[in-house]
Amino acid sequence: MTTSLFLFIMMLMEGNTDMNTYELRKKSALFWFTLVIPIGIIGVGINFILNPVGASAAYGVPIHDPAAFPFMWIKGIRDIFSGLVILPFLFSGNRRVTTILFAISTFIPFCDGLVIIGISGFSARLLIHWGTAFYMGIVAMFLLRRKKT
Repeated sequence: MTTSLFLFIMMLMEGNTDMNTYELRKKSALFWFTLVIPIGIIGVGINFILNPVGASAAYGVPIHDPAAFPFMWIKGIRDIFSGLVILPFLFSGNRRVTTILFAISTFIPFCDGLVIIGISGFSARLLIHWGTAFYMGIVAMFLLRRKKT
């Protein structure tokens, strides 16, 4: 996560912001590797709204008290928004904005992992969150790459 953000900041400082010179095309593998995350997180968000008990257990913070369901619904709304905010830029081929949003979004699963550590230590659920952050970091690094001419 920090690597992709660091690379992006370095590119901005050096003036290497020509990633707009080529689009992120729907036929490219990178488009589909990027699309996995927003579609997946929208699904997770819908699950938090429709199934707060099951979704919270899968997240790593099981909640069974109906009084806490509004917090799960809020998390679901956050997840749906997180996915939706990237999709228009991805589908329009706007590589620059997609890259910025995607790289910054790695912050969410990384911090979710910190929450899991605080609640249950280094558990298997941590792999889901930090695995997602790692995957997003790798994809963000590929999004940051400049096309060789």
